[in-house]
Amino acid sequence: MQLAKLLVYFDTSPALSLLRSTNAPFIIDFLNQQFKQGEQIAWAHSDLIAALVAYQDNLQDTDPGKLPSRADGYIAEWCSSETRWLRRFLEADSDEPSYQLTPHTEDVFAFLDLVLGKDLGFVGTESRLKLVIDLLTDLVVGSSDDPETKLEYLRTEQRKIQEEIEQIQRDGLVATYRPDQIRDQFSTAVSILKQLQGDFRAVEESFRDITLEVQQQQVAGLAARGGILEYALNAEDVLKKDDQGVSFYEFVNLILSPLQTEQLEKIIAEVRKIPELSSQQEGMETVRGMVSLLQREAEKVMRTNQRLSTTLRRLLDVEAHAERQRVAQLLQEIRGLVVSFDGRHDCEDVGLTIEDSAAIDSPFRRTFWTEPTRLEVIDLTEFQPDEDARSDVFKKYAAMHRLDWRAMRKHVEELLKLRPAPTLADVLDEFPPTAGVVEVLGYLQIAKDDDHHIDTSVEIPLSIPPMQDNANWIEVRVPLVTFLNKRRNGHA
Repeated sequence: MQLAKLLVYFDTSPALSLLRSTNAPFIIDFLNQQFKQGEQIAWAHSDLIAALVAYQDNLQDTDPGKLPSRADGYIAEWCSSETRWLRRFLEADSDEPSYQLTPHTEDVFAFLDLVLGKDLGFVGTESRLKLVIDLLTDLVVGSSDDPETKLEYLRTEQRKIQEEIEQIQRDGLVATYRPDQIRDQFSTAVSILKQLQGDFRAVEESFRDITLEVQQQQVAGLAARGGILEYALNAEDVLKKDDQGVSFYEFVNLILSPLQTEQLEKIIAEVRKIPELSSQQEGMETVRGMVSLLQREAEKVMRTNQRLSTTLRRLLDVEAHAERQRVAQLLQEIRGLVVSFDGRHDCEDVGLTIEDSAAIDSPFRRTFWTEPTRLEVIDLTEFQPDEDARSDVFKKYAAMHRLDWRAMRKHVEELLKLRPAPTLADVLDEFPPTAGVVEVLGYLQIAKDDDHHIDTSVEIPLSIPPMQDNANWIEVRVPLVTFLNKRRNGHA
């Protein structure tokens, strides 16, 4: 720790400016309620404003005169370049800005959790010492390529396990943790979990910085597209090979693995049954939502990485557009030559050579793995069917419209003869749906099954006519679907 670094940190740190601010306890309490206790990573502008207004109303009863200004003014101040306590951004599928905590605010929460020990009332010194010893031991064994070192460690562990097995078989007694040790271990686990939540902001900031740099270079036109693409790919590659990036992607593989997730949920369910932890309500709530929260955090960082991929894809699409224009120009020149040779029979060296090679597609078009939807298991052993309800369901089922898949595909083929790359909106304009929203879903299924282009990063609004008279039109938002002919979408 150097004096020069301390002076710079105390002068420029947003975390310290938050702790020093006039209404620091109330600001931190509000942000904690919204982003930590609420287990929500990001908040829409209108929702966050409404929550702050409600918080200010409650303060008038408990602490009059605190946070007296307008809620939207506070939100604007907290995400300004001077404070940087919140980050303001715009989601692709939203018409209003959203907010999330910055790494500086995460540092404040980590510091206060460590100092105050507010979760459990104490700091787990014994469990932390054991954790340090286990980590150092594992480091020594894992970093050594000496077989004897590894074998000695495994034999020692084997002896400990065998002695414990023999003791249980001999005495019938199992050695358990003391109540203070249980709470100690639980305190350490919750503390590490909270620190882990804040670590995501640093990785996300790295992806965001690369994306911003690519966008700035593209807008400024200071570098060729090839140079911008090279910078982005090299920066992303360095980030993934960095210790922080490697650790993060290994974490993603772990938390998004169905097997590991199921095992972790079983462990959490057993932890919640421990009677010594019955009074640790806040810590239990943190652990209870641990799996879903970490998955949302990981998915949000991956979406930030996807935005980098989208930026690169747009960059490549611009170059592809220029290439298409060049091809159109060449075709026009070919037509002109054909016209000039019309009627001449003495030309024996006139021909056309076509270079046919494998199509290359960007790997950034591939989406990341998402966990399949889990269906709720309902016990129907004592279920008594309602005849009227069942009859009503069958009537609704009978009234459902059957989709004519052959006719729908014919509609797409007919429009492809008129236009080079019609969208789903073009198809619905030309052939209005008669089966409501279900027919729109049918076209989406056709696009997926027949390998047409579906861009999930862009959504378009559609107005679906009603199936009944005097009913309202239905407004839906769907991905951008572009139908391609068979040669262009890969089918011979």
